[in-house]
Amino acid sequence: MTPCKNNMNYAIVLLLIVGILIIQCFPALAADRENCLMCHKYRFMGRIDDKGKKHNYNVDETMYNHSVHREVGCSDCHTYIQKIPHDPVAEKVNCANICHIKPPFSQEKFSHEKIIEIFKHSVHGIKDSDSEKLKKAQPDCKFCHLNPLYGQISKDILDYDETLRRCNNCHSESGVIQAYKHMAHRFRHKTSRSPQEIDALCSKCHADKDLMKSLNVSDKVLNAVDSYNRSIHGKLVRLGSSKAADCISCHATNSLHDIYKPDNLKSTINEMNIQNTCRQCHKRTNSWFIKVAVHPPSHEESNTVIHLMSIFLRLAIYGSVLSLVGLMLFETSGRRRNGISFTLRNGSSWRRAKSNSK
Repeated sequence: MTPCKNNMNYAIVLLLIVGILIIQCFPALAADRENCLMCHKYRFMGRIDDKGKKHNYNVDETMYNHSVHREVGCSDCHTYIQKIPHDPVAEKVNCANICHIKPPFSQEKFSHEKIIEIFKHSVHGIKDSDSEKLKKAQPDCKFCHLNPLYGQISKDILDYDETLRRCNNCHSESGVIQAYKHMAHRFRHKTSRSPQEIDALCSKCHADKDLMKSLNVSDKVLNAVDSYNRSIHGKLVRLGSSKAADCISCHATNSLHDIYKPDNLKSTINEMNIQNTCRQCHKRTNSWFIKVAVHPPSHEESNTVIHLMSIFLRLAIYGSVLSLVGLMLFETSGRRRNGISFTLRNGSSWRRAKSNSK
C-alpha cells in the first residue's frame, strides 16, 4: 500500500473519531420548532400583572432538552398562541390536549385526556358545587408533576398483570406489550416517587391546618397527617422504608388519580373495598384486620381496644427490658460471689481471681 493511501485511511479514521466525539459531546435538540427559546431562555424574562404578582416565563434550555416533554413542541400545549411574538397569555395549559406526537407502540396521537377525566371525578377535581375557596385550593397537574427526569431503577422482575393494567390507563390494548417494554422502568412501584416523596407531597396541603380549617373539613381529615405519622406505616416511612404504605398506596388504585371520599363506592377506603386495599400488602386480611385504626387518634382512650392493646404492648416492651436488666444483675452478683470479676484487660471478659493459697 502506498504512503498516500495510508495517509488517506488515517485521515478518514481521524475524521470518524472526531465526528463521534462531537455527537457525544452535544445533546440532542428538543422540539423547539417555533424557536420559543430565543426569548424564553433568558433568566429574568417575565412580567408583573395588575395585582403586582411577578410571573417568571424563563425556560431552562438544558432542563427542557432532558425533560419528558422534550419531543413535544411548545404549541402542542400552548395551543392558544397563534402568532409569534405573541400577546400576553391569559389562558392556562390544558394537559388533556391531543399531542402531535405518536408513541412508538401506537398509531394514535398521545393525550392525557383519559387520566384527566378520572382526576376530574376524584376528590381533587374541581366541581361546580365547590366554593371559590375550595376551587382555589385544589391542586392542578403541575402541583404534583414537576416534569422530573427519568431515573434509572433496578430491572427486577415486575408483576406482569399489574403493569399491563397500569399501561391500559393511557394506551390501547393493541401494542401494549411494546408499551410495557418502553415504560417498565416506571412500574416497580405504583409511582416513580419514593414513599417519603409521596408523603411530603400530600402533606404540602393536608398538613396545613389553617388551609384545612378554612375548607371546613372534619377533625379526622384535619389531623390526617399527624395520625398517619403515628401509625406503623408512617413510622416505617420516616425510618426510610421503601415498602411501607404511603398515601397513594391506600387512597388510590393503579390509576393513581382516582382518590375519592370514603363514602364514595369507588373509593379504595370505602368499607366495601378496604379489605382488598389492605390485601395489596397483607395477604391474610380479614374482617377483624380492617378494624385496626390506620390513622390512630391521638388519645388512645377514645378507643377501648386500642387503649388496652397499647397498655399491653407497653408492659411487654418495658417488662422484657427490665427482665433482661434484672437477669444481668442477678448473674453479675452470682459471679462476684464465686470470686469471678469483670476485667477490660486484653479485651472484656470474666476472670476468676487468683487464689492466695499455695
